[in-house]
Amino acid sequence: MKYKLEEIATFSQGKQVSLKEQYSYNKGNSQRFIRIVDYTNPNEPIRFIDDYGKKYYATKDDLVMIRYGSQTAGKVVMGKSGIIANNMFKINLNNKIVSNKYMYYYLSQKNILNYLRSAQSSSTMPAINFGMLNNFVVNIPKLEKQEKIVKILETLDKKIELNNQINNNLYQISTTYYKSWSSTFVTNETVRFIDLRKLGNVVMGQSPKGESYNYEKIGLPLINGATDYENHYLKAQKYTSSPTKISNKGDLIFCIRATIGLLVICDGPYCLGRGVAGITDINDEYREYSFHIINDSIKEFKNMATGSVIVGISRNDIENISVKDITDEQIKEFHRLQKPIFDQMDKIRKENQILEQLRDILLPKLINGEINLNNIII
Repeated sequence: MKYKLEEIATFSQGKQVSLKEQYSYNKGNSQRFIRIVDYTNPNEPIRFIDDYGKKYYATKDDLVMIRYGSQTAGKVVMGKSGIIANNMFKINLNNKIVSNKYMYYYLSQKNILNYLRSAQSSSTMPAINFGMLNNFVVNIPKLEKQEKIVKILETLDKKIELNNQINNNLYQISTTYYKSWSSTFVTNETVRFIDLRKLGNVVMGQSPKGESYNYEKIGLPLINGATDYENHYLKAQKYTSSPTKISNKGDLIFCIRATIGLLVICDGPYCLGRGVAGITDINDEYREYSFHIINDSIKEFKNMATGSVIVGISRNDIENISVKDITDEQIKEFHRLQKPIFDQMDKIRKENQILEQLRDILLPKLINGEINLNNIII
């Protein structure tokens, strides 16, 4: 049966809270403050604010839509409990007609997202408003059928999440070993230091012309910042037909404005936008070492960051990082032990990309009734 969204849902906008009203610890009577970056960056430190009551509160089972951002507007999210920021809103559904999870998948369809983006109310700051959704027509099957569709899609999502947990564990193992290894260099001489430039070339991102942006995969995928990352790998939201600064497979890419860090090893060619930088032309034996050098410096980057409007770091900040000048024997041994871990993490990320593609193909077919659910055993 078809419904206008306004017939089965109401919308609750989040709370506007200034930065000075946010803090990094729970005072006892505080609530977690949920921002867009909490959904896009799993390593973002948690923020807390005073309790503003149920009006702005969303549970992990509630459906939330992001209102703003060229790469995030229209995206639906779930899974976090707290007071949501005013750049998001909660979708309160009549659960006698439709489940939250079914609507989550329904609104996650690419054609829905493309529709919302094309109808965004602002050219300078893409935005979603309630009026765009009120008359939006949704095809809602019976709850029993909704549940079966959700279970099929959740099976894929749970496998993806398990893979992410495995990768997080591998990442922690790799980091723990690096810290132990780098702190126990034995030498009879004073440890020498070299600039990061000795390990590779620093490339600062540059945004291409806006008219070159597209969703049709014309040109190269564009990495602009934190919203183009997902679970420690790159997931570009847009492409550009006129790429500026380019990185290739094996290069390191990390964010340098607003959100700082999110270091990844490139899995192919990308255009680097203004919010990211890259380390290119790295010797294979030094790749894992270079990764950990940057990763270990992220906290220092944040301390060095300047700017009252947009926090960021400069080329000089990156190039002047001092790196221990280790011996060929030391780097070969480190590479020998670390490469299998990095290779396994890369293998798991590629498996997740395939699973995500399969889910995205199945999603509209299940929603539109193109697949006979009676032939599927869960």
